[in-house]
Amino acid sequence: MWKYNKGEWSEIYTFAYLLSSGVLYSADKDLNKIEEVYFPIIKIIREETAGTPIDYHTGEVIKIYRGDTLLSEVAKDRFTSIVNTLLEEIPKGSRAFEIPQADEFFQSIYCEKIKANSSKKEDITLQLQDIHTGISPICGFSIKSYLGARPTLINAGRNTNFEFSIANCNDEIMNTVNAIDTKSKIKDRIKHLLNCGCVLEPISNSISAQFEENLQFIDTLMPQLLQLIVLYSFVYDLNSIPAIVEKIKEANPFGYSNGEIYSYKIKKLLCACALGLTPEKSDWQGAEDANGGYITVKADGSVVCYHLYNRTEFEKYLFDYTAFDRPSTSKYNYMTIYKEAGQYKIKLCLQIRFK
Repeated sequence: MWKYNKGEWSEIYTFAYLLSSGVLYSADKDLNKIEEVYFPIIKIIREETAGTPIDYHTGEVIKIYRGDTLLSEVAKDRFTSIVNTLLEEIPKGSRAFEIPQADEFFQSIYCEKIKANSSKKEDITLQLQDIHTGISPICGFSIKSYLGARPTLINAGRNTNFEFSIANCNDEIMNTVNAIDTKSKIKDRIKHLLNCGCVLEPISNSISAQFEENLQFIDTLMPQLLQLIVLYSFVYDLNSIPAIVEKIKEANPFGYSNGEIYSYKIKKLLCACALGLTPEKSDWQGAEDANGGYITVKADGSVVCYHLYNRTEFEKYLFDYTAFDRPSTSKYNYMTIYKEAGQYKIKLCLQIRFK
């Protein structure tokens, strides 16, 4: 019996929804469907076993092929029915859970797994009809869902911790700060540090070498800029990406003549993270796994996309609708002052989640 979390169930929900609808609509920067911008779906391609893709052709009857062999024909209404079931059951779930009706249905149509390869941003592969050019590209899309908890854009991990030195600190301040264990301990620890006249200063090369290299593919100064963005988020108690970038513009640490350069760079970072970059990915060299774009499952169950034809709207959406999050301090080993070679240090964790 399949047992998955809400985000994983949302992947198979998207698969069934798109076969049922036969069309993928674009969204504006506020995630609203654009009625006049859409892509008819020719087929969805799944690879249950490496090297042997299965094609699901849209229509009133969904035709399922392995190569040239017709495996099955399934009425579209059956997909519509399972979409309704999933939409009812997914929001009810907690952690990993079962949906027996779905398990039986999807196995009957040769779906042996829900989850795509976790090393890639591409969650679903579609062949679309471009109504303007007539071409039929095969595109990979990443899927994010609002049927459960707010989805993440950059997941926290030990390699997303940025390290900072603390000027004007001493053992008394360190011990007092580390003893703070209030409900708002992250905010309270930072506040106490600042009230004591301490200053947090970035330490170069403080993230994993792999994450730093990946960031440099976007921009050679991106590791330093992202480290400052993280610092400003904590010091000024800001979560909104636009608000943090405004603070960076005011300080202008890189001395740019036009402050909009900071916004531009952060949009490119968010887009790269949405389409291919992960902190731990060892072979990322700027390529976009999700070469089609981004599919979003909205809270009402409707599905829209940002196709890379419309990258500007996609970047605006990411910039306006993502925010810094504060993951568990104990799980990710940050927000505790420590001494190293006589120097006081602290780690601040990066995690970005959709609003």
